[in-house]
Amino acid sequence: MKNFLRTGKKTSRALLSLLAVQVLTAAISAEALAAKPESVSPNGVKTLSPEGGIQSTGPWDLGTRAGDYVYVAGMRGIDPATNKLVADEEGRIRQAFMNMKLVAESEGASLQDATRLVVYVTDMYRYRPIVNKVQEELWGEGPYPPRTIIEVDRLNQDDIVEVEGTFYAPKNKAAATKKDSNVSPNGVKTLSPEGGIQSTGPWDLGTRAGDNIYVAGMRGIDPATNKLVADEEGRIRQAFMNMKLVAESEGASLQDATRLVVYVTDMYRYRPIVNKVQEELWGEGPYPPRTIIEVDRLNQDDIVEVEGTFYAPKNKAAATKKDSNVSPNGVKTLSPEGGIQSTGPWDLGTRAGDNIYVAGMRGIDPATNTLVADEEGRIRQAFMNMKLVAESEGASLQDATRLVVYVTDMYRYRPIVNKVQEELWGEGPYPPRTIIEVDRLNQDDIVEVEGTFHAAVKGNK
Repeated sequence: MKNFLRTGKKTSRALLSLLAVQVLTAAISAEALAAKPESVSPNGVKTLSPEGGIQSTGPWDLGTRAGDYVYVAGMRGIDPATNKLVADEEGRIRQAFMNMKLVAESEGASLQDATRLVVYVTDMYRYRPIVNKVQEELWGEGPYPPRTIIEVDRLNQDDIVEVEGTFYAPKNKAAATKKDSNVSPNGVKTLSPEGGIQSTGPWDLGTRAGDNIYVAGMRGIDPATNKLVADEEGRIRQAFMNMKLVAESEGASLQDATRLVVYVTDMYRYRPIVNKVQEELWGEGPYPPRTIIEVDRLNQDDIVEVEGTFYAPKNKAAATKKDSNVSPNGVKTLSPEGGIQSTGPWDLGTRAGDNIYVAGMRGIDPATNTLVADEEGRIRQAFMNMKLVAESEGASLQDATRLVVYVTDMYRYRPIVNKVQEELWGEGPYPPRTIIEVDRLNQDDIVEVEGTFHAAVKGNK
């Protein structure tokens, strides 16, 4: 009888232990399932918050993975150990790059797998040489990613530099098997086409990563002399032609542009010329989504810089459909019902493969095509205009892979941008974001929001 009771107690304890394990496992599984929607969007955009990363200073997260691409928020020189800015300038700039590197590496990308960089500084003469030095340390003798560097009025916390990057980390590594000094471990091909300009620093002209081509900020340098074209209209046209040459070297035309960002040093003087040149080059359209902003300074005190992304799928089957709104390579121009009217030679958005690119959106009321009067309402409308374009292709705000917010007063408008994002995204997760203060936006506006979204083409899961 004693043995029976002893055996019974052991059995009872074993059953209780097994039950406890099952309950704990079920609880962990339930927690994991509950957490999944917070880190992966309806269309598969994964939010990145890697161990060792900095803490966000607002409604944004450090990065996203969407398909084979990793997008990193504008990184500043914050020490992850203290979450405070590094004191010395060179150390702070190096830390900004290291913070970006950590996010990229968390998804299997190295610095050599960077497809594009945008560096924002508050003093071109003072900080560009340090940026160059740090890049040379980190990338060695190259190749280097295509880069755009601009001087802006202000960064968050009156910082000195912010670095935004896109990286390539294909899930299928077969694409990266070729051994080539111009091809990164993950298959990013550096572009230096014949007839192109010479780089003026640690950056190369472009990259191909998968089906996308990224072109560095191009200026009006004559490739024959490697000097700036003298007259303003000729220089602006040359900037676009330099971009065109890089895109065409990988089988893309201007009609295959998925997004453009144009930086000018005088909105009133140069925007009309940019518009004229685009109308010449793109004809009657359709046009790529565009963001145009006035900044403090460009390299060599130049007047304009044009950065572009293009689409040239290796499998051309995607471009077989005949449609006036679909480019030779399958870039679909987006003009959804209920959207605002364009104020120049640009359209509201494009779809290229699984990516949706939305032009810089401002707070224009689609019902009247005039700016919303009150500031908070206008900022909210800018986000709603972006949302409408994304939703027209099956993407939600939660499917945003990156945002850039341009404001004309950081202290005044950043808190409103934060409030609106918290309303629209709820408790998060949030897309990686870069927010900068610029000199001027079109129509002397106060805010402009540019976004990229991910929504797989039907049948591509």
